[in-house]
Amino acid sequence: MLIRLARPADLGALVTLENQCFDYDQISRRSFQRFLRQPQDRLLIAENDTGALLGYGLLLHRRGTVLARIYSLAVSPEARGMGLGKQLLQALETEAIETQCRFVRLEVRDGNAAALALYQAQGYKILHRRSGYYVDGGDAFVLEKRLHSQLPQHPVRPYYAQSTPFTCGPAAMMMALNHLDPAQPMTRAQEIQLWREATTVYMTTGLGGTSPLGLALSAHRRGFEAEVWASHLDPPFIDSVRVADKRQVMIEVHEQFMEEARARGIGLHPRVLMASQVSDLRKAGWQILVLISTWRLNRNKAPHWVWWVGEDDHYAYLNDPEIDEDEDQSATDNQFMPVPLEAMDAMTRYGKQRFRAAVLIRNTSAL
Repeated sequence: MLIRLARPADLGALVTLENQCFDYDQISRRSFQRFLRQPQDRLLIAENDTGALLGYGLLLHRRGTVLARIYSLAVSPEARGMGLGKQLLQALETEAIETQCRFVRLEVRDGNAAALALYQAQGYKILHRRSGYYVDGGDAFVLEKRLHSQLPQHPVRPYYAQSTPFTCGPAAMMMALNHLDPAQPMTRAQEIQLWREATTVYMTTGLGGTSPLGLALSAHRRGFEAEVWASHLDPPFIDSVRVADKRQVMIEVHEQFMEEARARGIGLHPRVLMASQVSDLRKAGWQILVLISTWRLNRNKAPHWVWWVGEDDHYAYLNDPEIDEDEDQSATDNQFMPVPLEAMDAMTRYGKQRFRAAVLIRNTSAL
């Protein structure tokens, strides 16, 4: 038996095997074609000495991170019981290590006892259950394996996926607020309300995003202490807006936010938050939202808010509220997302001005 990278010539056999193994949530022919083209993903096949396809495993690498997810693993009915699933799983882990990944995650259907036993025997730990994950409403277990024992355990943290393209800030804030106070809602109604309160940005197309000042004010109105740390306290993103009227609206809203923030006693710091400061700040009770450029994650230069949930000597761990379904992502890819600290320095600079911003939130009882 041979395990190797799949080639375009294997496409027909892959589709046939997929239809043999799964009755729902099947990978389409078009999706297999896309996976075969993606250099960051690994599609491995197992074949016998006659070249017949016995199984496959698909590993997706979360761009810009050291996280991979086993998207699918299939063994043909006639090859089951031969240990092929274990061999494919080990081969996928080897691929993950060779591409510098440090965590591997996957989902397995609640009730699939054989698959769950295989993964747990290979060192995968259950993180949590995800309700209604499959098309037919079935639940899934999310599992993770740390490829190096010294890496931190995945902590239990709230997660909320933004429901619009422009509400990353509110979604990130809802996660942080709910962690500080579980009574804080994580609902679409709250997401839209926070966006309405915090928006100051006219984008060149579409609806506007949220500013650091607006997010800090929204948290303060809900009884939390808030601070803004930014490379400057002028209106953000102003150089991307060419229309004078739109620029003027942004300036006026920003000035109103500044006035209210000063009146409320919100800390406004014209300084950059350094990665080396985050651990001490979080120990002091602060939850930290950071503005990033999404270029390293999806090759799209857009401002985007994430929640910084942990760190160690090598990685920052982020909860990213944006799930890119076109890239076959799920919440599994976006929670406790490990990003090398040296990459965070570049990721947290946005636009021509290399603007950097963070919003710090904590319970007033932490004082």
